[in-house]
Amino acid sequence: MWRRVVCVGLEPYPRVMGADTSSGQASNMKSGPARIGSLSVILALLLAVAVVLPASAELSVARVGSAEKYALSLLNCTRTGGWVEADGSCSERGSGAHSAYRKPLPRHSGISRKVAWRWARALVNQNVCGHVIAGRPELGTRLARRGFRFSYYGENVGCGWGYGSVKDVILATHLAMQAEQSSGGGHWQNMKNAGYKSVGIGVATGKGTTMVVYDFYGKRR
Repeated sequence: MWRRVVCVGLEPYPRVMGADTSSGQASNMKSGPARIGSLSVILALLLAVAVVLPASAELSVARVGSAEKYALSLLNCTRTGGWVEADGSCSERGSGAHSAYRKPLPRHSGISRKVAWRWARALVNQNVCGHVIAGRPELGTRLARRGFRFSYYGENVGCGWGYGSVKDVILATHLAMQAEQSSGGGHWQNMKNAGYKSVGIGVATGKGTTMVVYDFYGKRR
């Protein structure tokens, strides 16, 4: 059965070895539920336990490179102080008008291919939405095993089942994360964190399921 739902999860805080983290508060708040047409986005704060759905057989999973670029464009609209509208357009990109300006993040091809995409694929195959799968390493270990050893990182995850196109899932995910501006939610903080220097993005789709993973990476200031 198809379910028209998107869940958004995050690594609940930027991980730093031996240090606390903080983020600045933005002004000119915009808030409200993120919607595409009549479909509401459901937010799920995923801490140590993933949301597990009925198990499925191993799927044929496709990587969608063009969707990764689209996700990056939306991310950097909001990051630089612009605002992503419900139709996916970007208002006042780079202006700092809607929140504090942060430098746009370059897409890290290695993290995208070796970490974010592989996790998105695993989520599709396991029919799980989250940062943890039993028997598999957590994000810091996944990064380190691929040679990415900075100790400052974070992750946002969006998951869609039967939710229109891949682009629809990415837009709905982004609008849901952006809507956390007024509450200072963790997804918003990851998007606006000045300590991140790059982001790996992986988008996987198979059998009506789409997962998008943002792995933020960098050195804390």
